[in-house]
Amino acid sequence: MNPHRDYYLNAIHSALEKGMAAKEVVCSITTGFRSIPSLRTAPGLNPYHASVADIGYGFDAVQGTTQRLLKGERMPFEKEMLVFDLDTLRISEKQLSPNFELAVKDASSDVSYLVVQSRYLNNQISTWIKEANRLGQELLGRDWEIVRKRIENVQAIPRL
Repeated sequence: MNPHRDYYLNAIHSALEKGMAAKEVVCSITTGFRSIPSLRTAPGLNPYHASVADIGYGFDAVQGTTQRLLKGERMPFEKEMLVFDLDTLRISEKQLSPNFELAVKDASSDVSYLVVQSRYLNNQISTWIKEANRLGQELLGRDWEIVRKRIENVQAIPRL
């Protein structure tokens, strides 16, 4: 890896900490959506909630990998693990916005403040995930795309 590896790993970890803070609030709001009659039966609520949960798992996975690397643990396929975790998190982020918009489509005006706040937090989550991916790409340079191509088939396996 890059001679500035620890700098990048710490920066990735830090970016995801900020994204995770936003995700925690979004998760609480999303759970609260279930108590709002106009949103409770919205067709997008379950996929949106699942997207938020998926991002939470993704944050945990990347942070686990970066912490192991920062502790000096020698792992086979460490580049593959880092790219897999970051790129899978990027894919999960792509599902967040459309699912959110579907979930709040018929929201009544009395909950518009929650919708606005959630939209803002979703943007924060996206920003920090994109930043973490940018840092990962910078860390690995040309290897990023080579490794990403190798792991594509693994990413295509459905996760439960």
